[in-house]
Amino acid sequence: MSKSKIPDRSQDWSKVRAQFPFFKNNPGAIFFDSASTTQKPESVLRAESRFYRRECSNAGRASYANSTRTSARIESARVAVARFINGNAEDIVFTSGATESLNTVALAWGLKNLEDGDEIMVCMQDHKSAVRPWLNLQELLARFGKTINIVPFGIHKEGDYELADIRNGLSPRTRLIALVHVHHVYGMDMEVETIRDIVGGDVLISLDASQSIAHRQIDLNKLKVDFLSFSGHKMFAMNGSGVLWVSPRCRNMLTSIKPGGGYAEQNSLQALLESGTPNIPAVLSLESAIAFIEKLGMERIETRLHELTRTLYKEIKDIPGINFSPGYGLCGCPQGFGILSFCFDQASTSDLAFALDAENIMLRSGDHCQTKSLDEGGGNEPQYLRASLQIYNTEEEIKELAQVLRHLVG
Repeated sequence: MSKSKIPDRSQDWSKVRAQFPFFKNNPGAIFFDSASTTQKPESVLRAESRFYRRECSNAGRASYANSTRTSARIESARVAVARFINGNAEDIVFTSGATESLNTVALAWGLKNLEDGDEIMVCMQDHKSAVRPWLNLQELLARFGKTINIVPFGIHKEGDYELADIRNGLSPRTRLIALVHVHHVYGMDMEVETIRDIVGGDVLISLDASQSIAHRQIDLNKLKVDFLSFSGHKMFAMNGSGVLWVSPRCRNMLTSIKPGGGYAEQNSLQALLESGTPNIPAVLSLESAIAFIEKLGMERIETRLHELTRTLYKEIKDIPGINFSPGYGLCGCPQGFGILSFCFDQASTSDLAFALDAENIMLRSGDHCQTKSLDEGGGNEPQYLRASLQIYNTEEEIKELAQVLRHLVG
C-alpha cells in the first residue's frame, strides 16, 4: 500500500479530522452542514496564507517574476482540475462558484443560441442556482421579443428524477436539460448517464456537480454532459472558487457576457469567459484541495460517506414521529451520499434547528433553496432538517445527534 494512502480504520479517520482546524478551535462542535460548505484542511489554509504573505501579485499583468509565477500557478491549478474530472485544461473556466458557472451557461450559451419557441427542461425541486438562471434568461429574452419555454419535470417519490416526465417532456424544440449529479436535499444519484440515453445526443446537458465533487469520482467521458459546474468551497477549497467545464463541441456556441481585461490568450475559452482579476488564492486553493482528496483516495472517501450515511439512518430511523424526505430514508438504497433530510410530526424544523444549535449541533433547516414552482409560490411542501456529512464527521457525533433529537421530540 502506498504511504500516501490512509487505510480504512477509525483511528485513521480521526487523524484526517485532526487536519481541520475548525474542530480544534471549536471543541465540542458538531458540524452537519457540509452540503452548504465544507470545512477546510490545514493544507488549504496554508496555501491561501502563503499567497497573501509571500506571493501577492496579480496574474498576467506584468513581466516581473512574481506575477509570472502567479500566472503559472493558476494554470497549474487549471491542469489539476482538468485531471481531477478527466477533462482538458483548455476547457476549464474559473468562476466564483457554481452559481456563477450555471449563470454563465445560461447567458453565454442561451443568449447566442436560443430561438423563439425553443425549450429548456428543468426540475423545480433542484437548487435555485440550477433553475433561476433559466427563468432569468427567459425573462431577458422576452424583453427582446423572443419567447422560450421552460418545461418542468419532477422527482420520483424515492428521490431521483422522474424519468417518465423527461421522456414525455422532450420535443423537437428541446435544446438543453439542466440536471444535478447528487441532489442537495434528497442526496440521491440522479441517473445522469441514463438521462443522456433518454434525451439523445442532440440535447445539451448542463450538470451541477456541487454535491458530488468532493466524494464521487467525476469522469466526463462517462457522464457525457456538455457543461459541468461546481463550487470549490464544497470540496474543501476556499469560498469564492468555482469551475465551469465546457465540452469542445460547445466552445464555439458561446458569447462573452463579462467583457473586460483578462486572459492574455485571446483565442481561448478563458479569454471569452474569464475577465478581470480572479480570486487568485481561491483558485490556487482548488489545487491544494484536490491534492488533499487524492491523497486520501476518492474511492475511500466515497466508501466512508456511505458508511456514515447508513449509520445516521440507523440511529434516527426509529425516533417517534420522524418522516424522511425522498432519498436514502425512503428508497432502501445500498448507497448514500452524505445527505439525509427529515422532519417530525410534533415539532417544527426551525425550532429544532435552534434547539440543536443550543447543543452545538449545526444542521440546516428551511426550504434549502428549492424553487418548487414556476411562479415561486410554493405550497405546503414539508420543511426538512438536513444533516449533511463529510469525512471529518464521526459515529459518535451521529449518536449524539440521535440522542438529542430523541430528547427534543420525546
